Amino acid sequence: MGAFAQAFTVSYMDGTVEQQTAKGWKAVSIGETVPVDATIRISQSGSLEMLRARTKITLLKDGVYKMASLTDAAGTGASGGVGGTIAQKLQTLVTEKPKANTAGGVRGAEQGTTSVTWVDESDETRTRVQALLDKSQYKEAVSLLNDSIKDASTDADAAEFTYLLGVAYYDAGQTAKAYRALARVKQQADASWYARYVILKAQVLVDTQNYKDALGVLTPFIAAYPTGEATQAAYLLSGISQKGLGDAAAARAALNSGYQLDPSSDMAKLIDKQRGSL
Repeated sequence: MGAFAQAFTVSYMDGTVEQQTAKGWKAVSIGETVPVDATIRISQSGSLEMLRARTKITLLKDGVYKMASLTDAAGTGASGGVGGTIAQKLQTLVTEKPKANTAGGVRGAEQGTTSVTWVDESDETRTRVQALLDKSQYKEAVSLLNDSIKDASTDADAAEFTYLLGVAYYDAGQTAKAYRALARVKQQADASWYARYVILKAQVLVDTQNYKDALGVLTPFIAAYPTGEATQAAYLLSGISQKGLGDAAAARAALNSGYQLDPSSDMAKLIDKQRGSL
């Protein structure tokens, strides 16, 4: 009875997910419970999300996992609630080019403001999606975006709508679905939403303790865009990732670099909190 009370319920899966039994591997389906002493296997480029009360376990990679170790790790994430704060700031994050080549950064900043006048069908979609997200109507936003991706007239629009689909899933607490959407995005470094995409993808990887993969996203972004609030967020997530990997020196270096970009910003307060935990 105690083991059953502690079981997790599968809320999302794709690919193939199986649980080890005395007779071999048994397929797992959405809605089934998985005991905390179970061993599970993910294959065929699968992912899995499981819930128990307020605890969520998200797995994004193929492999064999012991539930006992996953349960222990679920309550010890290194991000310390940073994800929600960064998600709230996504709409204002833009890339900032190095001073030797500021034109692109200026254009990105202009495109990232709220003073744009929407004129075409794609812009109408963006406005409708943002209104739904503001009202926490995530299911409706997902439905609209899926239709818009199918009907997109350009690859650029399809990429942006796919990124926004990731936003909708993440805001709804559906981390695995958010990652699957973001993984499909064809990166466009000159797009006004590019910085938001990078930071959100890295945040999802940090949330799921895929720290090396997060650094693989963040390090080239910081090298390409060494200044700006988006880069400050990237340094923050880099520091959290290094901390998660057990490298306190690298974590401190990343956090210090981010803090120095703008000690007066809200992001700097988050960075300072992380520095205090090292």
